[in-house]
Amino acid sequence: MTQGYAQQQAPREDAELSFKRHILEKTASYPSDPMADLYRVEMLGQMLDRYDELMAKGLVSEAAVRRTKADFNDAAEQMRQAGFATIYEQRASSRWPEMTEDEAAAYIRQSSAQQHKRALGIGLCSACVMPLMVLVSVSEMFMGYMGDAASLIGLAGMFAMIGVGVYAITTAKTPDDEKKVKKGRFGLGTALRAKLHKLREAVNEKARRRRGLGIALCAACVLPIFIGAALDSMWWGYNESWSIMGVGGMFGMIGAGVYELVMANGEKKTMKKLLGKERE
Repeated sequence: MTQGYAQQQAPREDAELSFKRHILEKTASYPSDPMADLYRVEMLGQMLDRYDELMAKGLVSEAAVRRTKADFNDAAEQMRQAGFATIYEQRASSRWPEMTEDEAAAYIRQSSAQQHKRALGIGLCSACVMPLMVLVSVSEMFMGYMGDAASLIGLAGMFAMIGVGVYAITTAKTPDDEKKVKKGRFGLGTALRAKLHKLREAVNEKARRRRGLGIALCAACVLPIFIGAALDSMWWGYNESWSIMGVGGMFGMIGAGVYELVMANGEKKTMKKLLGKERE
């Protein structure tokens, strides 16, 4: 029995040795530090579990080893996604002071505030015609009772939106560490890098939703015009006032869509600057 057990264990030991070599070869560009080595051990355990699963399905040892290696052929990419840096990247970033978690959080927070003001300003300028259209529509509803006053108020509102938009864009404060981050003059520790990678996944998902919403709002911006035209056809005597109101709604949707698109692009750029272009 002891001899039979040894014969059964021999292929698995050979497979384990082969998996160790596979992991070391694929991840040779990553340093041998405690956290990276621990991740390699976890990957080895996953490969052995996969090997045992394939053996249980009736594959011979050699076939199971080949299949397992093929399944884990992207071991280096897995380490990158887990937040580890290559030896070259660590060597390049070691020339600069290492960024702390508080500094990274402050940079992300300040960047978000800057992007919000810029997106708000661009959105307001894009939707600046909305108050003019709305006030003209109100004037038409009351059969011109308000005269040119409504149009003049709407015109003032248009320029007010442009002014507020320009003010928001020009007063958007640049993050304190923008120059340092933009030029890559900082280092990232393994723990912080891993946290930023996880945060990047959430940011990318949020950016996809924002982009989708922005594109949808811009693509469907003519809906208020059609709704306004339908309302005008239902009630006589409104002198196309609802259609004019619909034009205002169209510009409002465009402004909202532009805001979402600018925010989506800005959030991804923040993570791109922190993690580097090759990680995006």
